[in-house]
Amino acid sequence: MSEDKTVVSGNKTVMTTNRKKTRKFLYQKIYATTFNKVDSDFDKTFYNEVFDFDLDDNYLNEMYSLVLEKESYLLKIISILAPKFKIESMWNHYIIPIFIWATEMLYLQEEIPAKVSMNEAIEMSKVYWDESSKRIVNWIMNKLYKDLDSIKTELEKFDWNFGISILKK
Repeated sequence: MSEDKTVVSGNKTVMTTNRKKTRKFLYQKIYATTFNKVDSDFDKTFYNEVFDFDLDDNYLNEMYSLVLEKESYLLKIISILAPKFKIESMWNHYIIPIFIWATEMLYLQEEIPAKVSMNEAIEMSKVYWDESSKRIVNWIMNKLYKDLDSIKTELEKFDWNFGISILKK
């Protein structure tokens, strides 16, 4: 799977989208959603003249919708994997990379290798926070990756009235 999408135009190949950079934009969009409801103009107003690449709109829209839809499920996964951490007191910077990785792994229609997605999430946690966030994010993702079947079984018993949200929907 290529991270970048290209188009051949005449004699030259032109970069049209960049998945790695689109993931970073997705992180920023989800982060903004922790403060305010984000409307459909967010992509245009936040993105315009700031970035020098095209967004992978299909990926961005599908992932953002899935994160909003599956937030309770994703928070429950984190609470199962990291019971000593209280979701209410975890920094959103720790939670968002896990949201992105788990959503890509569990729900995204396009199949992305788990290790590629995991490395990107760890990189995002380093960019937007610190070394301790990298360790926490890595630990939770590795635990989910190793215990996926038992976690899916646990989630079948999930009480959807979890009562915690970090996003303004």
